[in-house]
Amino acid sequence: MGLELQRRLRNLFGAGRKRYFGDDFNWETYTRDKYGPQLERMARTRTLRVGADVRFDEASGTLDCGTARLHPNFRAVYELVGLLKPASVLEIGCGGGDHLANLRSIYPGIKLSGVDRSEGQLALLAQRNPDIAPLVSVRDMTMPWSSQWEVSDLVYSQAVIMHINTAVSHLVALSNMFRLARNHVVLMENYACHPFHEDVMRLFNGGQLGWSQIHAYAHRVDGQPYCLVYSREPQALPPLTDYMLLPGASEPKYK
Repeated sequence: MGLELQRRLRNLFGAGRKRYFGDDFNWETYTRDKYGPQLERMARTRTLRVGADVRFDEASGTLDCGTARLHPNFRAVYELVGLLKPASVLEIGCGGGDHLANLRSIYPGIKLSGVDRSEGQLALLAQRNPDIAPLVSVRDMTMPWSSQWEVSDLVYSQAVIMHINTAVSHLVALSNMFRLARNHVVLMENYACHPFHEDVMRLFNGGQLGWSQIHAYAHRVDGQPYCLVYSREPQALPPLTDYMLLPGASEPKYK
């Protein structure tokens, strides 16, 4: 039996896997198996935690990265927070907490919170970004909606929903994101993993988002459509005209 097949079988039938049998990862062991090593690799070429030199420039409406070597995915989300000016922001799948720590550094006046369904991820967050620990909690966004969940002005995900493939779980997660969002939802994902815009609009037309109206935009990075943005009210952002212009969307991997 090949090593790759053995790995897939372990992921499929390992401890805690039954609930996530179709997902890309076993979320119970994700921190050990994937997230930790991934952080180490990325830190060699990218800035993971920003300093005071990274700031949002109101005049240009762009993020001034200073000397930071930010991944374009990070820049897109941080820049959108500056453009949309929410009073509160919720991160879905907050992992080790670097994005929340960075947003606190750039926008100290915004109320921040985060959720993750992996206790291992939040244990890493408590070590890596202890100041953020009081802002986060364990929550599985693929579970049914709870009226006890607190809403935020802006809700975003950064490379999270793309990994959810068990049955209709990613649709449940998307629906919950919109129900948690008072004004905006930002999806910074691999747009080839799911037909995200098609899914969002199908949920909207089925009355499953809790919004009475929706406006779709494609935030640009370096002049190119890069990040999906949804708002209840019209925004001064480039409208989404062609989903396939988003990074990777023209090479679908839909499951």
